[in-house]
Amino acid sequence: MKKPPSRITLRGQMPEGFYQPGTTKPLYWYIGQNVSAANMAYTWDTITESPPGYTLREGTGYKLFIYDSDIGWDNSTHVYPGRLFQFMLPFSMYNSRYDQTNDGVPRNYNPNAGSRSVSTSATTLWAVLLTSMLMLLVA
Repeated sequence: MKKPPSRITLRGQMPEGFYQPGTTKPLYWYIGQNVSAANMAYTWDTITESPPGYTLREGTGYKLFIYDSDIGWDNSTHVYPGRLFQFMLPFSMYNSRYDQTNDGVPRNYNPNAGSRSVSTSATTLWAVLLTSMLMLLVA
């Protein structure tokens, strides 16, 4: 990319069946507008940054659009040399239904400290070796 965007916009689209009032157009809302691209991070509060008059529900079919704020929504599907092209990421919403999701997890628990499993290549090598031995015995 010749010129990274100085600002990006994050825009959401509700799943199929949710339309702009009085139309059959998809229902969009802004998650973040003119976010500095230098930040490289954005925290999305799904309670306050949802479509006006709607609440986000668990399920599939949501879409996240990321585009260059300098180009704008209407021009973001056109290809401009060296500029950010509109990017769409489908996603789902999940509700854990737990108030405290870490209940029962020991304070010093480290999920990365578990014993290492046998690698796929070692398993494949063992299977090839075993097959070769069986073929020698049959022959």
